[in-house]
Amino acid sequence: MSAPSSAFSRCARRTTQRGAAVVLALLTVSFAAMLAAAALADFGHGLDMLGGRHDQAQAWQLGRAAVDWSRNILADDARRTPTDHLGEIWTTEIPVTAIGSDVTDGSVGGAIRDLSGRFNLNELAPRGRVDTQSVTRFARLLGLVGMSGASANAAAQALAAHLQGGAADAGAGRDARTATASEAPGGAETNAGGGRALVETRELVLLGLVPAATFNTLEPHVVAAPAGAAININTASAEVLAAVLDGLSLDAARNLVAARERAWFRNLGDLQGRLPEGAGLPAGRVLDVRSRYFLVTVTAAYGDAVLNLQAMLDRESNWPSILWYHTP
Repeated sequence: MSAPSSAFSRCARRTTQRGAAVVLALLTVSFAAMLAAAALADFGHGLDMLGGRHDQAQAWQLGRAAVDWSRNILADDARRTPTDHLGEIWTTEIPVTAIGSDVTDGSVGGAIRDLSGRFNLNELAPRGRVDTQSVTRFARLLGLVGMSGASANAAAQALAAHLQGGAADAGAGRDARTATASEAPGGAETNAGGGRALVETRELVLLGLVPAATFNTLEPHVVAAPAGAAININTASAEVLAAVLDGLSLDAARNLVAARERAWFRNLGDLQGRLPEGAGLPAGRVLDVRSRYFLVTVTAAYGDAVLNLQAMLDRESNWPSILWYHTP
């Protein structure tokens, strides 16, 4: 059998080379298409991220605007009336309301809640100095929400020691401890006088002073705010009034709260005149008819972003200052 001619060999090589070139071209086109698809996907993802950031920024601006609007409402209220009570306009909750023609363009709603009607935990040791009367009142409040007398006294004493700068250790509450003092959220805030102040009320549980179940009942009646502000008798709960007013039972305090809904207290003398026999006002500047601390809660939405915002306000001066923001 004769060997293949050189012409035939050259033709075969050219055919093989053309086939390889076609395959290479197809691979190149496929690879380019893959790169283009990936680039488009990244571009779309980038647009989505950019749009999401824009929506978040807009929602945040709406939330901040709502807080500033609340500050304006409270400042105007302070100029117009000498008392604060639960029948005033600032207590009206604003439902989520569309900003533009459609709720998808943006919406905002919220509420202002009084905090000065609550018992301030930091009053047990303002500026690092224990206030024995406040310790007694807090122990009384703990008893009113379900703690036994011994446990309530131990918890109040331990909280005062913690605020003074010592170790918080309530014997009856050791089993409920879930964290040490150094693990409290945000850490313990230091007072100017060398003591420690609570940042939030849940530190009572984190420090092992109050069982979680008891705290759920106690929480609506307490606040962790800078010390030095009086309790507003027009917004305080029956439990707080019974804990603070000398010789006042819980049932009598509930009667006061019910009567207060019909006619709020104009001043402390008005309260004194309505107290039952055997009850009296505490000494010192413990009570007032005005509020200093407020909590603003806002729900703001824009596009796909939703923001839940809380702000604590201090109305020591006419224009309320913002103590902190929180996004739960």
